[in-house]
Amino acid sequence: MIDAVLVVLTKAVPGREADMEDWYTNIHVRDALRFRGSVTAQRFRLAADQPCPPEGFDWQYLAFYDVFDPVRFSREHLDNALTSRMQVSDAIDDSLLYDFHYYPLLFQDNDPELVHAGGVILEELNPDADGDDAFRQWYAENYFREAAMRPGIKSAAFLKFRTFGQMIPMTPDYRYVAIYRINDGEAARKAWIGADAMLAKSGMLPPDGARITQWDRATPRLTKDDVQHPTAAGLAEEERARAHMGDRVRTGGTEKLAMS
Repeated sequence: MIDAVLVVLTKAVPGREADMEDWYTNIHVRDALRFRGSVTAQRFRLAADQPCPPEGFDWQYLAFYDVFDPVRFSREHLDNALTSRMQVSDAIDDSLLYDFHYYPLLFQDNDPELVHAGGVILEELNPDADGDDAFRQWYAENYFREAAMRPGIKSAAFLKFRTFGQMIPMTPDYRYVAIYRINDGEAARKAWIGADAMLAKSGMLPPDGARITQWDRATPRLTKDDVQHPTAAGLAEEERARAHMGDRVRTGGTEKLAMS
């Protein structure tokens, strides 16, 4: 059973994108899935064409971790970050951490037999505090089901941030996220054009209360079992990536982590 989804936005030090991707895909995700509390992980890259281009958005990568025990998963990160159990490449720009657990409110799978082989549309939503309950009801009853049936959508999830189990001592810019897993990126992009205006016209969000981004698949979904019982090819890639990274790792920054 999944209790939360850890949503992570990251970016590379300029010019170090290849090193960042190699470390994240072949080392970091595997290290994280060895921690207790995790189930699966998957990475995505920002798509070149956006349905609602966000102003000033410079995140390059998105990762989702399905988590069954967010408190344990966060504690494992706090205890092991920057040690041999979780080395952090100096190719990542760690000037700002953006890692937040969101807790599921709604889920819809349009075809459980269909494999998700594409990217995602990510909606980040932040209603006024005094309109929180009304927004949640409106989104669930008037927006979510319709959006989940747009062309190209495999499944949809609507989730809320809570302070419980977080690993960094701050709150996200957006208290809600909706994750639309897509198998036809172009169809989904066209279906989401103007979605930001639609949300703004609802009266449920302030003018800056929504950010919509589209992401292409970077890796297949990796499970804890894949890591605990790796294939020879997977193990070889991890060993190669660790040798390539060598001692180019960060040695400070754990003060940015703190259990809330």
